[in-house]
Amino acid sequence: MKAYELLRSVKGYLSKMFKKKGLLLQLLQSSSLLQRLELMLKQRSNVLLLYVDVVDFHQVLQVHGEALARRILNVLRTALHRKAGDFLNCSGEISVENLWGDDFLVLCRLDPVSTPEQLNKMSTAMRLALEETLKQELAKITTMSVKLHVGYSIIKGKLGSKPDQALYTALKEAQKIAKGAWNQQTTHLLGEFNHILAQKNLLMVYQPIVSLQNGEILGWEALTRGPKDSYFLSPLVIFGFAEEVGLLFPVEKLCRELAINNVGYMESHQKLFLNIHPLTINDPQFVRGETSKLLAESHLHSANLVFEITERQSIHDFARFNKTLAHYRNQGYRVAVDDAGAGFSSLQAIAEVRPDFIKIDCSLVRDINTNRVKKALLETLVTFTQKIGCSIIAEGIETEAELATLHSIGVQYGQGYFLAHPGYPKPPVNVEALNKIHSLSSRNPTGVWQKAFPIGDITEPAIMVSVETPVRHLKELLDSNELINGVVITNNNRPVGLVMRHHLDRYLGTQYGVALYFERPVSCIMDIDPLMVDISLPIEQVSQLSMNRDKLKLYDYIVVTREGQLYGVVSVQILLDTMTKIRMEVAKGANPLTGLPGNLTIEGEINNRLSEISPSACIYIDLDNFKSYNDRYGFENGDRLILLAARLLSSVVKKYGDPQAFAGHIGGDDFIVLCHRDLAEEICRRYIRYFDRLVKGLYSSEDQVRGGFFGLNRQGQENWFPLVSVSMAIVDCAGHCSPEGLAEKTAQLKHYAKTKLGSIYVWDRRKNEFSS
Repeated sequence: MKAYELLRSVKGYLSKMFKKKGLLLQLLQSSSLLQRLELMLKQRSNVLLLYVDVVDFHQVLQVHGEALARRILNVLRTALHRKAGDFLNCSGEISVENLWGDDFLVLCRLDPVSTPEQLNKMSTAMRLALEETLKQELAKITTMSVKLHVGYSIIKGKLGSKPDQALYTALKEAQKIAKGAWNQQTTHLLGEFNHILAQKNLLMVYQPIVSLQNGEILGWEALTRGPKDSYFLSPLVIFGFAEEVGLLFPVEKLCRELAINNVGYMESHQKLFLNIHPLTINDPQFVRGETSKLLAESHLHSANLVFEITERQSIHDFARFNKTLAHYRNQGYRVAVDDAGAGFSSLQAIAEVRPDFIKIDCSLVRDINTNRVKKALLETLVTFTQKIGCSIIAEGIETEAELATLHSIGVQYGQGYFLAHPGYPKPPVNVEALNKIHSLSSRNPTGVWQKAFPIGDITEPAIMVSVETPVRHLKELLDSNELINGVVITNNNRPVGLVMRHHLDRYLGTQYGVALYFERPVSCIMDIDPLMVDISLPIEQVSQLSMNRDKLKLYDYIVVTREGQLYGVVSVQILLDTMTKIRMEVAKGANPLTGLPGNLTIEGEINNRLSEISPSACIYIDLDNFKSYNDRYGFENGDRLILLAARLLSSVVKKYGDPQAFAGHIGGDDFIVLCHRDLAEEICRRYIRYFDRLVKGLYSSEDQVRGGFFGLNRQGQENWFPLVSVSMAIVDCAGHCSPEGLAEKTAQLKHYAKTKLGSIYVWDRRKNEFSS
């Protein structure tokens, strides 16, 4: 007999047993609940009995099999243990027992006494939370959803009560409520829910999403919380109930409104992540542009908003969904796929939606530092995202070890309790996490700077033919010139494919290859998906893309385009030779501690800037009180401070400078930046803001509180030394001064800046007047 048939027959038998008082009492007497009930009744306590079972469980078993059915029961048992304390007004120990099959009983002392209406609300909230938990767990393996029956009964504590009789009566009453009062329970909560919506009585909390490379905040995810004194405190209950009663659209609309209105100040590049159910995208209220109005009222714009797609299994028509989504993308909104790795639909959603961000589910992040399989999987995802041009956000980071592993893998962003708990107003990143990120970044300084040579600089002319060209002509072309290893296939000068010599030989070298392909157009054998890059893409990035190709394509040409038109090709040999030369040149002039370009490279860059007509500026950076810090904390910590300064400088210049901006390390605690004149002040402002915040993490807690320490100066006298600060001097350096004149102006300005307290930048305004 099949498992589902066996269960069905047993359930039928058990149903008859429930009608026979004696048999049911025997079943209850064999459970551990009876003994616990007896103790509660002796204390004259009122006892709450909660009955839970799965709706049509025999059908679940029949359709989905015994393994999934067992998984449902295990998840339900665990969820009952975890959720009972959150939703039941109980005191003391809560007992949970799987009575038989999918029937569960929960027993606890009720304190204080609750009204029938309160009990209805309590059991409904419990049901919604359990169903949502089951939904999240089952989403990892199937699209099915599970509904529950939940009923309750009160066993009053009084002298002379017989525990077995009381338990039997209570169970029968709870079953009646569970099977017949679903609509009644929902009705009891609907009024309260509508009141919450009308009063906009939801709280938005925000959790930072942080760069794991430099500690900067990319943005915040807006999370919903209900009123503290309500059964709707949990977001599981809020959204589960909203979907059940058909109020999902107005709930999400209210959440969007509150999230945008309450987010507060955000910098222009930062993002607000909003959870959006796929069905909401097609909501008429959503389509009409109300989100744009909210953004405008909060002085934000579409580029600040990321739609975080949840409930991927609810997307049944990806073509229609993507068509709607394209409308918002064209307006500048970004898209994230949530909980990647949590379910089978993740990869399909990524392939179809092509998100800007992929959020990795916390189940993959948990204990990744000790799980080789998870680490290998995430390493693969990092490589994958580099190919498709999106970023990874790891959710649920709770330990320093998890953070360190994610950083080493190359994950760009993170979110979790170790970085910051959700809060309102927007919480900052924990100092401990920031220090850890800085420490990890400082250990790998070799990637701090590398000049971005565009791939167009090493591109060679391409041999091309049209898509209609017969394979025979292509063969003749390659045979007539042994130096040609590949041909680009074009359509109106736009590259549409590639044929390499070794691939052509593979097609024609088969027994019937010549007969099959010789007179056919070259389009039938071309690679329709070669590696194509724009002429402006940095050589380093092209090298990574090239090495990540399929092994059969590893030595194929790289097709280079300009505005979509064919520009030329690059062979792998030329690319590797150029990369080797670049790294050798960088290594020659790099500072051994920070990896930033040293004096030889700096001198060449300055001479180039002085010969240019474009308005450039030179920023000289010097750390104040560095020697005193070095004396107090030692050379190792002194090196850490220098690495912090270098890493932060590189990050700020990359983010706020122009594409040609340059950062170098003169030596010791002296640095230099060359950039476009109009961007110099912004670079200085950002650098000072971040440096003053981060440098505190390199001091003891006592020195942080005091803002410095007492130590010996160069004359051996005790003196007060404030925290290390930074002096920055800006001098124009384009076409109207010599290297000597630039050095003299910079020295004067630097001396002036160091007379001021704290971090400061000053600028020579061309009239020999210093101003900050």
